[in-house]
Amino acid sequence: MGAVLKHYTRDQRVEDDEGQKQSLSDMTKLMFGILSLLWLVLCCMTTVPATASERIVFAYENAADLRGFRNVLTAFRAACLAQPPTRDLPASVVPEGYMVVTPAVHWWGKEEGSFPDPAILPRTGREDSDLSGGYPIIDFVFPTAKVPDGSCTVRWKRRWIQDYADGARQLSLDMAASLAARVSFYLHATLISKPNDIFDPADRYSDLTTWRTECNATKPCRFEVNANFDQEGIDVTLTSRGEVNK
Repeated sequence: MGAVLKHYTRDQRVEDDEGQKQSLSDMTKLMFGILSLLWLVLCCMTTVPATASERIVFAYENAADLRGFRNVLTAFRAACLAQPPTRDLPASVVPEGYMVVTPAVHWWGKEEGSFPDPAILPRTGREDSDLSGGYPIIDFVFPTAKVPDGSCTVRWKRRWIQDYADGARQLSLDMAASLAARVSFYLHATLISKPNDIFDPADRYSDLTTWRTECNATKPCRFEVNANFDQEGIDVTLTSRGEVNK
């Protein structure tokens, strides 16, 4: 069969041209909408999350192993690295089941008026019961003229016997040997002090290391990790030291 040729009048050609233009316009709008959506999704995937402080969530059991240490690193990242230590920060990030107290209340059980500004986030409200219970303690020191960056510390002390009947020697070695790798990975940090890369079986392992990572959204900061592992348990303190080159 031969092809059938259509003959258009002038008005029909005008209408046909306008229809094609409208179709092209609709298609352009559709493509623009799709590209805009893709761009928005890409931005959401690659942009740093909002810097607004959020309540610390301990996702793992507070045990004397990697689970408990992950909680400590989570607390340090949220409380000490995500934003500067402002006076309203402790109440914004306090974990569920924790409280906000002054050092006097935490140390002596009553307000003395000697330390009105710093804030501590404890689990029980008292230092002795927090340490004996093996709970992480978050300590804020707000900026002053002498310490313009302020300070923030997370301490965790827990005995092996609270979670394991035996195996203290192996647990101590395992935690000490893998500490640097875990800090580097979970805090996206670079070790800037001399590494302790020799671990022989011993009753006690101690190390003080200095690290560099990103804090306050985009600024390079330093922090220290003071770690002790012995036959009794874990005693780890992470302390922020402010922005680099200040």
